[in-house]
Amino acid sequence: METLAFEKYGGITSAANSLRKYFGLPQYHESLPVLDQWLNEGRFRCVCAVLVDAMGTSVLEEHCRLESFFMDHIAASLTSTFPPTTSAATTSFRTGKSPKENGWLGWNQYFAEKNDNIILFRNMSQYKDAHYGNYSYEQLPVSFITDEINQKGLHADEVWPGWSFHNGCASYEDELELAEILCHNNNFIYVYWDQLDTFMHHNGPSCNETGTMVRDIEQKTKEFARRLPADTGLLVLADHSQIDVVQKDFTHDADLISTFRAEPALEPRTVAFYIKDEKRESFERQFAEKLAPHFRLYTKEEVLRSSIFGTGIPAARYAEMIGDYLAVGEDNTQFIYKRGLGVKGDHAGHTKEEAMIPLILFNKS
Repeated sequence: METLAFEKYGGITSAANSLRKYFGLPQYHESLPVLDQWLNEGRFRCVCAVLVDAMGTSVLEEHCRLESFFMDHIAASLTSTFPPTTSAATTSFRTGKSPKENGWLGWNQYFAEKNDNIILFRNMSQYKDAHYGNYSYEQLPVSFITDEINQKGLHADEVWPGWSFHNGCASYEDELELAEILCHNNNFIYVYWDQLDTFMHHNGPSCNETGTMVRDIEQKTKEFARRLPADTGLLVLADHSQIDVVQKDFTHDADLISTFRAEPALEPRTVAFYIKDEKRESFERQFAEKLAPHFRLYTKEEVLRSSIFGTGIPAARYAEMIGDYLAVGEDNTQFIYKRGLGVKGDHAGHTKEEAMIPLILFNKS
């Protein structure tokens, strides 16, 4: 499978900085020329950004007709962050900063003071029955574009799935109906929909039912676009794509587990390992026997010297969160440990297919 140089990741961060530039906010990275041009030519009163989780380029190419609404309006194919996963990519899109800068690297991250892996979005333990209030946001603080636009004296809002306390909606159609209302009185709207990603995790991105769901999202988005005010620009993108995966379960591998000083963190396709000092040689030998060539292993020192998680000034706790070793998936293999067995589709690895996302732009003029 084809991989990308880590320096090529971060297109979604550039897109975020185009929006920041348009609204007069500080830029942290170079903006995206194609998006800059569209924004400057459109001079939109309102920009509506719809992010459909996991609706990557490969998913659209497999399930949409060439002359369909999404395919007709793709202005560019961008890279996600590395790893291409929701916690990293959506946080970068909402902040304009790389995962290295904001510290949001994966689904769960190890916090030594709690001796636990905390699911960042949920503030709960990955492996235990424990909840942590608002801990991840306290330890890895970020500033979102919608808040910054409001602080500037303009108006911005967000639309979320039903689990959110703010503008939670039961369906994608409900989200778009609310966004349509909000567009009349706001300068920026961020819409996030998660169910395509969830469905593909359980059923795989290549199944026929995935195609049905993608085309339904496309049709509803097309109808929404036609209803928007003429002075509103619509931007549709994803945070990452998905691939069909195979799984290797290490939950009961006592020899490998004996090397751990903490539970594995981040993602099943990009894994941060915390290893006992006296067990490093054993871990490296077992890794070579059991996981190579599916994963490439990096030491902490190699990660710190690299741009794997992007560029910029590292977040205060960045060095803690990358583990003693980082294993990066080079094919379609998942590292399974205690949770996630049976998943058919996934992301967060180092293949090009997972990384590429569409930039879809629409305006009536």
